[in-house]
Amino acid sequence: MHGAVAVDFGASSGRYAAGRLVHGRIEFEVIRQVPHAAHERDGKLYWDIDLLLGLCREAADYGASHFQSSTLGIDAWGVDHGFIDDAGTLIDAPVCYRDLSHLRAFESLAPHRRQLYEFTGIQHQPFNTICQLIARLEEDGSLPSRARWMILPDLLGFLLTGEENHEVTQASTTQLLGLDGRWSAEAFAFAGWPVPALEPRLPGMLGGSISDSVRLAHVGSHDTASAVCGFGALADDQLFLNVGTWSLVGALLEEPIVSIEAEQSGFTNERAVDGRVRFLKNIPGFYVVNRIHEELGVASSVPEWLASAQPVDQRIDLLHPDFFNPASMVDTCAALAGRRPASDEKWAGLTLSSLTHTIGQTPRELSRLTGRQFKSIRVGGGGSQSDPFCESLARESGLTVLAGPAEATVLGNLAMQFLASGQFDDVREMEEAVGRSTAIREFRP
Repeated sequence: MHGAVAVDFGASSGRYAAGRLVHGRIEFEVIRQVPHAAHERDGKLYWDIDLLLGLCREAADYGASHFQSSTLGIDAWGVDHGFIDDAGTLIDAPVCYRDLSHLRAFESLAPHRRQLYEFTGIQHQPFNTICQLIARLEEDGSLPSRARWMILPDLLGFLLTGEENHEVTQASTTQLLGLDGRWSAEAFAFAGWPVPALEPRLPGMLGGSISDSVRLAHVGSHDTASAVCGFGALADDQLFLNVGTWSLVGALLEEPIVSIEAEQSGFTNERAVDGRVRFLKNIPGFYVVNRIHEELGVASSVPEWLASAQPVDQRIDLLHPDFFNPASMVDTCAALAGRRPASDEKWAGLTLSSLTHTIGQTPRELSRLTGRQFKSIRVGGGGSQSDPFCESLARESGLTVLAGPAEATVLGNLAMQFLASGQFDDVREMEEAVGRSTAIREFRP
């Protein structure tokens, strides 16, 4: 029996799920989930690479013990990476994208921002890989001559198999990938780093062997790319929204849009698993919700807290730069709102309405930039399970909200593994199987 094991890392937890094809549907079960977080060491934020790699190895062992043959696919958030030397040894742990050194590097790119957007189509953010590489260069000028870097899922794949790879959906988050899908020499010149010898590749291929019965599969290793794949076929009048730590809302396009208006509106051109463009906006999502919930010490769960939301007459722009990594999310929100909500229920109302209002403005911007008229939003991720969130989003956007699957990222990861291993003949057959595997709930404005 052939199976697939999907490893999915978010910024606060990692998990793996085992799946198989049953009568044309993808069935899966989340086997284990563990919390993780960046930890400060010597004034810098690092990820626990041993924990991440250990979960990958545990997932591979699960595949070996439960299937006659299996694949393993890894997805994670974008931009963060690690360095290996010529001997294939990891040089220190990967630095977290929220490390404040990246803000200083970000400012150094200010004179080149318009050119960078024309070269790459990627939104200007202090956590982009280009900023991180500049920050590392400032700390250690010898690093480019003695190390190669790989984005986190490719780095983990290398540590498991010894195979070097740059997967295109992750590469497109770096602000170093050109509009043609190849590394941008101009962007690397701004960073002061050499262009990697290996060009990015599309997912949907098998990689190296992890064990006798488990082989690495290259999936859409950026978690949002896997999530969009997990929606199946999207109509031209449908937007996608994956809601987790971040809220990623956008549309699939054949070609990137790099106009001044797109740049100034904060849109980014990332890649989908088939090479198309995920034209989207990054909006702080449940990162804000969860931090407020935690700081307030609310006894009920986040879904219960949001369900208790009371209406408020104010909203906060969650795209404000103060939300990058504030010491106190509660104090930041209160300062931007102009006053502190009087109860936990009012805090829930402020948080929920601010999130859905910020997301709800995006469809109108997308229509203006793309020339398309949108009728509905496909919503995946943990936020799709929240009725208050979906109802509020339908009101704020004026569009029908089609919620599900909650595990869009895992479903998309598994689907690409089955494509890579030959279980599907082509992308269309894969999308049809994904559609049969999904239950959707509808919320009207």
